[in-house]
Amino acid sequence: MNSGLFKRLFCQACCALLLLTVALGSSVSAEDAKKVLKAGIIGLDTSHAIAFTKMLNTGNPEGDLAGCRIVAAYPKGSPDIESSVSRVPGYTKQVKEMGVEIVDSIPALLEKVDVVFLETNDGRPHLKQALPVLQSGKPVFIDKPIAASLTDAVALFELSKKYNTPMFSSSSLRFAKGAQRLRNGEEGKIMKASTHSPCSLESTHPDLYWYGIHGVETLFTVMGPGCESVTRTVSNADRDEVAGKWAGGREGHFAGVRKGTPKGYGGTAVGKNGEVAVGGYDGYKPLLVEIVKFFRTGKPPVSPEETLEIYAFMEAADESKRQGGKEVTLASVMEKAEKQAAKKLARLDVADSGASESDNKLTAAEKAEGWKLLFNGENYKGWMCSNGKKIAAPIENGALVPYKSGGYLIVYNKEFGDFKFKCDVKMPEECNSGIFFRVGDLKNPVQTGFEAQVLSGDGTGMHDFGAIYDLVSPAKNLASAPGEWTHFEITCKGPHISVAVNGEVVAKLNADEWTEPGKRLDGSAHKFKAAVKDFPRKGYIGFQDHGHKVWYKNVKLLEL
Repeated sequence: MNSGLFKRLFCQACCALLLLTVALGSSVSAEDAKKVLKAGIIGLDTSHAIAFTKMLNTGNPEGDLAGCRIVAAYPKGSPDIESSVSRVPGYTKQVKEMGVEIVDSIPALLEKVDVVFLETNDGRPHLKQALPVLQSGKPVFIDKPIAASLTDAVALFELSKKYNTPMFSSSSLRFAKGAQRLRNGEEGKIMKASTHSPCSLESTHPDLYWYGIHGVETLFTVMGPGCESVTRTVSNADRDEVAGKWAGGREGHFAGVRKGTPKGYGGTAVGKNGEVAVGGYDGYKPLLVEIVKFFRTGKPPVSPEETLEIYAFMEAADESKRQGGKEVTLASVMEKAEKQAAKKLARLDVADSGASESDNKLTAAEKAEGWKLLFNGENYKGWMCSNGKKIAAPIENGALVPYKSGGYLIVYNKEFGDFKFKCDVKMPEECNSGIFFRVGDLKNPVQTGFEAQVLSGDGTGMHDFGAIYDLVSPAKNLASAPGEWTHFEITCKGPHISVAVNGEVVAKLNADEWTEPGKRLDGSAHKFKAAVKDFPRKGYIGFQDHGHKVWYKNVKLLEL
């Protein structure tokens, strides 16, 4: 494949391998081998969590499994896949009986463990669940599927790189003896292979991600990376079949079976001795051995490049199906996923888990440009209620909170005219609030100023997130999910006003064009008694208490 991301990841993997070889040698040091690893599990909705806990916590594990014990688990997994949700109570009971402490959050888990098994059966929450783990620097194994989209898979590896945290994902089928024999070259270069596995479907995931991943991973274990294109040749109620073309004229084929034959896991490959069996499933232990080795060395047994190629193969198979069986290149689906992942990661950059050391401070660049820090994260110096009262609401984890402040607005005690304003905002599941600016009369802020809407939901109306309230709808709703931080920017320069959310302008207006009181440019009615062109060009900035809790931090302003 020609993906830029693949090349970067491959080079980084090679450098990491070289450094590890020099520093550690070819095996785990005696000192590391003696250290008892405290492991944690996220997600008790898969049989893998039970199997791993039994092998590590019961009896007297020997060899590669010695000295690693699962000590804590956060049970929540899939939010809505019934086959997963229904398992949690029973699996929770089982791991407790094996000496595992149940905790109520991922941060609480991270306080107790050295390494993490992310076992949630549902790939959709993996990105959100893995983020605090990657930020903590604790090595993490993410069970299959690594995610429910290629976009999230790309994002996960980018975050692993960003936080310099070791991470890998794999099906247990990769480490079966038959597949490893072929991977290690005992039959020479494999020119052709065909694998099969069960392939039950789950509507929330791409076709092959949910269970076909097992047979696809076997195919890549045998063939190695280098697949260039994919064609979905069969897709019906009973089975899915996919043909892949590898560089150098090599061919790979996968059959996902729901009804009929072949049964179970297996396949064939053509090497130097002709056609040979790929082999089947050898249980969870070979995978667990590799996970524990990874936890001790920080060296993934599967490269990021190859894992992403596996998921690109399955995504290309879906795209081929959507296009009626046309051939689809892996490079094309990777290019699309990389762009989508970049946008998602841009949002995650400001959607962190809470206050950090860099919050509510000016960067060196901001100081050089002349930005002012309006809120220090420690007290309400410079702020007051719009009715003149002292702010009653406490500061929470370095965030300003207008809820039950004692006034309609919390406002900064200086008026501003032309400026750039920015802050980060976090909403609960239900939220209705706003950021007021250029408010000319604190006794009547609604009629004498503008409001940028802060509202939960995904609408794009004049009262939705990012709107210039009751005047201009946002082109997109780019608000982060409830509980995550959204970056907000407001720019005022003369009559020109714009609102940007997570780095993208979503609403703007030229006040000079709005000449009629109570009317928008299209002639429809708005709530304001004055013409927008007559709104004050200088005024106060404030945060609204509209009956819902909402948090603000990194409140900064640059006068223009």
